[in-house]
Amino acid sequence: MTNGKVFDILRKVSLFQNMPINDLEELTTYCHQKSLSKGQELFSMGDRADSLFIVMKGWIKLYRTSKEGNEAIIHILGSGESFAEAAVFNDSRTYPVNAQAVEDSVVIDIPYTYFLHKIDEDRNFALRILGSIASRQHYLVQQLEQLTTQTATQRIGAFLLRFCISKDQNETGAWIVNLPYDKSVISTRLNIKPETFSRALAKLRPYGVSTDKKKQILITDKQALIDFCDISIHGKPC
Repeated sequence: MTNGKVFDILRKVSLFQNMPINDLEELTTYCHQKSLSKGQELFSMGDRADSLFIVMKGWIKLYRTSKEGNEAIIHILGSGESFAEAAVFNDSRTYPVNAQAVEDSVVIDIPYTYFLHKIDEDRNFALRILGSIASRQHYLVQQLEQLTTQTATQRIGAFLLRFCISKDQNETGAWIVNLPYDKSVISTRLNIKPETFSRALAKLRPYGVSTDKKKQILITDKQALIDFCDISIHGKPC
């Protein structure tokens, strides 16, 4: 993948928005790309945090495993999303979670040394890093709120809305939702049992959710689903 494609990804990342073109071009010289196969670990909890990462392709899950072997998914990130900002700048300089590719993926690796150089040069850049960390914390608080206040059916409806975008509308105007990764991963992320997913889809039919002959999930009444999931107050869901 060329530096030009890396540049295009970087300029869309909130952390680097408003950065002059010359600075972005310099940043690409620090970047390295890592290809990961499905199920491959990027780093483990406790590893030294020497890099911040941006997803170029695929999906990366951040998770922890309990002593009993139960997995708790903290977040799943897609193309253009950054992660490990807080780990790179905390006192211990260690990753607090594990990171694994959910599907075949490519990530951009930006070393800690770049940020030391950039912060020394541009104090406003340090403020953008703090803003990025604060935004991630706000998102996690919202996710915790959903897990504790919404029913399993509402959580699944809210998840489907994340992938309900206009370019995926069919000729009837329905939104086509292609699940981005395995249902087992989705179920763990939403803290539900795998068999609950199929049952929940049936419960969402009155709110415009159905499946077609190709097993694709269709949303015919987006507003009804938003109202049912009670997420309109949190801003634009899709």
